[in-house]
Amino acid sequence: MKKKELKILFIVSGILLCIVLFFFLKYGRREVAKEYYPVDPDYYVKVYQNGFFKGHEFRCVAILYGPNGEISREYFNAMSTDCLPKRHMDYSVIIEWEDDYVSVSVRDPESGGLTRNFYIDGRITLEDRHWGAGF
Repeated sequence: MKKKELKILFIVSGILLCIVLFFFLKYGRREVAKEYYPVDPDYYVKVYQNGFFKGHEFRCVAILYGPNGEISREYFNAMSTDCLPKRHMDYSVIIEWEDDYVSVSVRDPESGGLTRNFYIDGRITLEDRHWGAGF
């Protein structure tokens, strides 16, 4: 009876491990871009790829950090322009620092392109972009 219980325990543990591994691979966070503010390196923005949807779509998050930690964050869906079989968001994110905000631009599945402006005071604004196929 003891061997049968151990066998069932190992099978259940293996199934749970496979499920956890699946969710980690599907929804695990992967850093794809990090850009420091040129004037003050205490401020920086990071963009993470959280998971893969269908086709070229990814679930992402952009987080603006300051000297006291996180200032603001926004979750969004984005499209990869990478044509390799294993697609990532690496070359599909454009980050530009201005005087009081940072712009994070990605190709958006619904509108063609969006720029999120993360201000140092915590505000976030969106701008539509109408990029062609060459973005």
